[in-house]
Amino acid sequence: MKEPQDLGQQLAYCGHLGHLYSVNLLRRNGYDVTPVQTRALICLACRGEPLNQRNLEHELRLRPSTVNGIVNRLEEKGYILRRASPADGRCRLVSLTDAGQEKIEAFRASLEETNRRICANLTPEEQTHLSDMLSRIIADLENEVNKE
Repeated sequence: MKEPQDLGQQLAYCGHLGHLYSVNLLRRNGYDVTPVQTRALICLACRGEPLNQRNLEHELRLRPSTVNGIVNRLEEKGYILRRASPADGRCRLVSLTDAGQEKIEAFRASLEETNRRICANLTPEEQTHLSDMLSRIIADLENEVNKE
């Protein structure tokens, strides 16, 4: 495919290709998780404690129905546990199981390889500069999206 010239299209296409690369790498290495499922597992691991499902939605920046589907599939695979909050039975707490923690350790190398591939043609200074610029773009777009 010819590279799009519009910056927004280039960013979207770059994200699409990075996602495809990650999916293919996870499949080639025999992992039964998708990139978005890996994000959810890593988010839970970084917290180190059960996370309210609504907070997980916020952390992942995804709709409740999408996160519910992700959580359902990860729970079916035995990687997470979902239970009612003792403080508020209406809230659902999500936590990693031992199998989920092992899964993170297993696929971490694949995620690091995806990042290396994405950054392969950039100097460390360019990576820092690009990260700073993308962070500003993301913050601005989040502000606009959250206004609606």
